Amino acid sequence: MDKRVGAISVALGLSALSACSSKDTSPYYGTPSRHGKDSHTFYVNNGGEPEYVDPGKAHDTASTKIINHLFEGLAGYGPDGESVPAAASHFDRTPDNLYFRFHLRDDGRWSDGKPVTAHDFEYAWKRIQDPLTASLSSANLYWIKNAELFNQGKLLVAQKDSDVRDGVGSNANVVGSFAKGGAVLLISRSPVALKTEVPAFKEVPPSVESLLYDAPNPKKKLPEKLVIERAKDKQTIDPDAALKLPAGDYDVKAMLGPTTCNGANDYFFELVARDGSGKSGVLPGCMLGISKAEGQSMLVAKWDALPTFDPKKRIEPKRDATPLGFVAADAFASDTSVLGVRAVDDKTLELEAEYPVPYMMDVLCATSTFPVRKDVIEPFRERGEPDMWTRPGSLVGNGPYIVDEWRFRYEIRMKRNPHHRFHDKLKIHNIVWLAVEASVSTMNLYKAGEIDYIGDNSALPPPYLPSLAGKKDFEKTNYLATYWYEINTKVPPLDDKRVRQALNLAIDKPQFIEKVTRGGQTPATHFVPDYTRGGYDEAVARDGDKDPFASSDRKFNPERARQLLGEAGFPVVKIDGGYRAEGMPSIELLYNTSEGHKALAVAVQGMWRENLGISVSLRNEEWHVMQKNVRDGNFQIVRYGWVGEYDHPQTFLETFMAKSPSNRTGWSSKAFEDLIMKAKTEPDNIESMRLYREAERIPSDEIPKIPLYFYTKTTLVKPYVKGFHFNRRGEHLIHWLWIDENWENNPSDEPSMAPGAFSAPGAY
Repeated sequence: MDKRVGAISVALGLSALSACSSKDTSPYYGTPSRHGKDSHTFYVNNGGEPEYVDPGKAHDTASTKIINHLFEGLAGYGPDGESVPAAASHFDRTPDNLYFRFHLRDDGRWSDGKPVTAHDFEYAWKRIQDPLTASLSSANLYWIKNAELFNQGKLLVAQKDSDVRDGVGSNANVVGSFAKGGAVLLISRSPVALKTEVPAFKEVPPSVESLLYDAPNPKKKLPEKLVIERAKDKQTIDPDAALKLPAGDYDVKAMLGPTTCNGANDYFFELVARDGSGKSGVLPGCMLGISKAEGQSMLVAKWDALPTFDPKKRIEPKRDATPLGFVAADAFASDTSVLGVRAVDDKTLELEAEYPVPYMMDVLCATSTFPVRKDVIEPFRERGEPDMWTRPGSLVGNGPYIVDEWRFRYEIRMKRNPHHRFHDKLKIHNIVWLAVEASVSTMNLYKAGEIDYIGDNSALPPPYLPSLAGKKDFEKTNYLATYWYEINTKVPPLDDKRVRQALNLAIDKPQFIEKVTRGGQTPATHFVPDYTRGGYDEAVARDGDKDPFASSDRKFNPERARQLLGEAGFPVVKIDGGYRAEGMPSIELLYNTSEGHKALAVAVQGMWRENLGISVSLRNEEWHVMQKNVRDGNFQIVRYGWVGEYDHPQTFLETFMAKSPSNRTGWSSKAFEDLIMKAKTEPDNIESMRLYREAERIPSDEIPKIPLYFYTKTTLVKPYVKGFHFNRRGEHLIHWLWIDENWENNPSDEPSMAPGAFSAPGAY
């Protein structure tokens, strides 16, 4: 999740090189001794202030690291980053990984002493999918049956018996009825609001493969534009004031045929003006606005693919909607009964998946799957304060720790949850989380012995690495994460893929790593780390020399980059021993405040100037400010990255889906979406991974994001910290750790307690 990389610092710490001089002959960096500190209190840097401690809303690592200690899911991360039992004791599943049944442990308790129940999980997961929650983590649970459609507001349930009509208005005929409790797929609402300046069609345009639509953006002076993509060409339809339909409300007369718009499924509709003028035309749904008129109708299709929780009675969805007719909108409402998660009783949770989920036990370690309490959250929501339940004094969790004190932007102190099963087993009774963003400050705190571990959200400054590599408290491993720059593909000239390709080819990534990051990272020509499991790493090995992402045309090639810029209308000419891209406007690169992100941005800025003659300005903002600007589309290129929610390519490629909350680029592709759907539903894992790799080639060719490198993780942890097993997931839960005051005489590195393991699943 990009969420995870939000607070990760690759900081350079250039101002503190002297702190790691060649004269330092100690086998450790800084003091290995612990003076004046309680052996049951652990000091660690969190790298920043968490944005949320709500499992359903957290989308950054500064938040998830805190949540991992205040809550726990059905499964949790063990000392080695493996999935181990947490709130669930055991589980059942079908061989096809479509149905799961989890049995909760009897001793699960919330911090107020109440039992943890399957109903808490059902409520939490359905809350994430509720559009009103506006969770950026909703896509993490799209594997739940019907979750994606429900989250998009397209699945509704009849709250009463309703007539079905062949049209809208007083002249429409009743052609049937729809019974209370039945589910429908919303195709369109009527009336719709129309403000477009693009002329409507007289009929569905022929041979349309897909549509791209950009709404006007007056603030950025971006015009409205509709592009029709056909097999052999593209047709751009610009605004035309003389030919447009007058603004106002229009009735949807009929659905004329399916299409895709901006990568998502859509339809063409015949529209008729409500003002009696007789004005009419044909437009796709992506160009229609929401009307505030009363008495709305909906064009719907019957939806039979409801969860049965019974493999023998499974109902697969029909991908092509056949309109049932028009129904009264007020007779239907969002209803979570359409989702494939249910509590059978207090201790049994059943799941029905939309597609096979072989990585389920890994998914269940993610914070987005953690439970929350309805009776805690709803009172705050009802009085218009939906986020206040997470404040100290109101927060109720089910993890091994609770918040003891919170000093904003300084530290969070935790103590043991008196009702957790680990209470008497924990060797760390208290945790002090610092919120230090600067890597140099973090290094100084560690060197002085003020913190025991620099934290999962911190990385070592590259200038330190040569001398740190030989230290006994130094750790390094591959990390399931990709560092990339995301591009706003809706703003010129970045809407031209040739410009984006040029920017990518003009970055010398091996030199970038050798001279700047210095952590042995792998230069990235694509988005999924080669060592991702679930069968992806095996697919990389099978490709061998034929690996499509290792070809020379994806590597540093400034000459080709200059050629591409010229083809895009910005010829690159030699001038004063360098280059200038004629007519190319200045580009702004945005990054969140950090010495490391700044150093990387400066390096990229220099490469683009040197190799392309492009002027690049840099802008840095605090993480929360940057997040808002990106959500509002106020950026051109922005630094982000993604740490896998689970060890499978889907977690990385999900960020390119048209409807994913994590797709900030505006890029979409029907071909990509179709391949991802095939890959997700393919039961043969070898073929599934082949399809994932084929799908990945599409964004790797079109570059809505510039992949820079696959992470390595480097860290420092004091030698007296035992049970710390550095792992590729970057997950080191403190309840597995302990302080060994006799560490010099004790080579053991066992965790504080045995993590346990899930037994083989039973039959569902």
